[in-house]
Amino acid sequence: MNVSMNLKIPANPIIFAFIALFILCISCKSDKEKELKSIKDTKLKVKEKVSGVCIWDGIAIREKPSRNAPLISTMNLGESFYYLNTHAIDSSYRNQKYLSIELSDGTVAWAAEFGLIINAKTGVIKDKVPIYKRPDLLTISDEEFSPMDILAITEETDDWLKVTGEKKKLKGWIKKSYVSLNEEDIAFALIAKRVLAAKDDKSLLDKIQNILDNNPYPTSIFVETLNKISQEEKNKKRLEEIMLEEGL
Repeated sequence: MNVSMNLKIPANPIIFAFIALFILCISCKSDKEKELKSIKDTKLKVKEKVSGVCIWDGIAIREKPSRNAPLISTMNLGESFYYLNTHAIDSSYRNQKYLSIELSDGTVAWAAEFGLIINAKTGVIKDKVPIYKRPDLLTISDEEFSPMDILAITEETDDWLKVTGEKKKLKGWIKKSYVSLNEEDIAFALIAKRVLAAKDDKSLLDKIQNILDNNPYPTSIFVETLNKISQEEKNKKRLEEIMLEEGL
């Protein structure tokens, strides 16, 4: 015997309303979670920091992206900072581009782009080294870096570094072994370069002696570099005196 049974769900308006409300709540919760995730992702992107290097000694740090904005401080050659992924144009002065940066003490300010290198770290040249157009010994150029030249390193491959020198005058590839990343070497080089470049009546020997006598970084490799230059200068001076005595 075949028995046919038809089951019917009572058409209760309250039940239908409850089901509809339940589905709506789930949908709203899902949309809310997506919205919160989107906001979180946006905040992470805004807070993302990119390391950079100042390649211009004494560049101005200002409160706002304008040449007329109040001066907060200055940055030193080789000083590191974080780029905050925000820039602005100063239309009142040559459409100069400014970058929003964070200094090592947490100060957030603005600096002109021309003196900065993004996605870089600081290094200093240990000894005279030629510059190559590409990471290949066959691409050597006529340009070179000198000892104590501070630079920004933007790329690394095998035994090579892609670098940019002070004021972006020199750039290219150099052998990695010629670069020091030691902070004291970099700091000593900055002090020495400033003293040696000073326009005064002091002789080279006097300037070198002044650096060595007031050196806060006695373990730097450049102490020996300056001692060597000093000795060469003394030998040169002595030779000149001998030639003068003998009437040559």
